[in-house]
Amino acid sequence: MNIMNKGYSFLLIGCLAATFSTSSFAAGESSLPSDLQDLKSEVLSLNRDITQLENELLFPSSSTTVLVGLNAGSKMRLVDVKLSIDDQVVSYHAYSEQEIAALNKGGLHRLFLGNVNSGTHSIKAAITAYDADGKDFQRAVGYNFNKNNLRKILEIKAGDDSTRSEPAVFSFREWESKN
Repeated sequence: MNIMNKGYSFLLIGCLAATFSTSSFAAGESSLPSDLQDLKSEVLSLNRDITQLENELLFPSSSTTVLVGLNAGSKMRLVDVKLSIDDQVVSYHAYSEQEIAALNKGGLHRLFLGNVNSGTHSIKAAITAYDADGKDFQRAVGYNFNKNNLRKILEIKAGDDSTRSEPAVFSFREWESKN
């Protein structure tokens, strides 16, 4: 919860407390515990509503995430990735030595987090990397996916393939959120 929302919450609590304290003072001190309990219930309810609204605003169901990773044991070194969704560039990232080390240990890099409308979409990644022999190469890979009303997570995995004449192999994996 950000500071502004906390400030509004404290302001609301203060106003409600002042209102209830004046009315309970006029009515006598016998109703003070029940008034405080009512105030506490209202504040908890309001806090729950604010948290739910904040989560809906921060993580809408239209959100789509694209992750980049390397296959275990891969000798490939990513240089950069340019990502397009529906032929519109949405992200670019050049990898540092530390990020490459993290990817080699199985880490994932969040290349894109944004809103994508429901429907069928195409994703293209233009990848520059060094293969296991240290030769640089560029490859563009694409994938079509269907976005529904749930959050979507796509993973692009890269790795070297010694059985093929290609310097690298790429695969896509879709994850779908349950909410």
